[in-house]
Amino acid sequence: MTLTRSRQPAQALDIALHVACCSECQTLRVCVFEQLLPGADIPADSCAVCDADLATYVDMHLDQSASAAAAAYPHVWWHLWSCTDCVEIFAQTATLAGAERAGILLPLPTAKATLGKRRRIIGRLNVAPQIVARFVQTRALLGVAYGAEEPVVLDEGDDEGYSFQLSVQREPDGTWKVLVSVVPPVFGVAVITIGESTFQVPFDSQGIAQIADIPATLLHNGRSAIAVSIEAV
Repeated sequence: MTLTRSRQPAQALDIALHVACCSECQTLRVCVFEQLLPGADIPADSCAVCDADLATYVDMHLDQSASAAAAAYPHVWWHLWSCTDCVEIFAQTATLAGAERAGILLPLPTAKATLGKRRRIIGRLNVAPQIVARFVQTRALLGVAYGAEEPVVLDEGDDEGYSFQLSVQREPDGTWKVLVSVVPPVFGVAVITIGESTFQVPFDSQGIAQIADIPATLLHNGRSAIAVSIEAV
């Protein structure tokens, strides 16, 4: 499939499990790579190097072809054939991206235009990626027994006479919602960063700003911290 114009995801977890311990398939991987990029050096087999270009690799894989993605990002292609952790993230990302393209899953909201008035930061909240991942994974396993439909506070703080809370809530369809609250309410925005995506969300009259329809895979991959800057006008 790598050498064709197919747009179907080529790598899968069961294949990676096999290739990792099969010398014949490892040799086959080298042969396919040499046909793909004659004369090129074998790429470094690194999770960090793969992860840096994985999202772009998925997009090219779906929008152009397996061969185009492999030729442009040979280090990603090479690594995914034997790393079960990275190929699982690849499969989940490809599934979400494919659903988005098919209109089954709405894309995450893009950052809204900033308010025209000058803003000042009155508070910050932060949750490390490992804590986010551990919580989301545990919450998904325990489900309703852990209060699956209720928001749970991950971080809170006080400053300049305001109280802040950062909460997450699992939705019935398995997606997540991130909520930021301020007491007393302010006129302004919450600048919410999840992994590499940043959103500017206005506070409503109750002092709440929220992002919905966040895929669980974005939160439980262990690489997505949640950082919030609370800005008042």
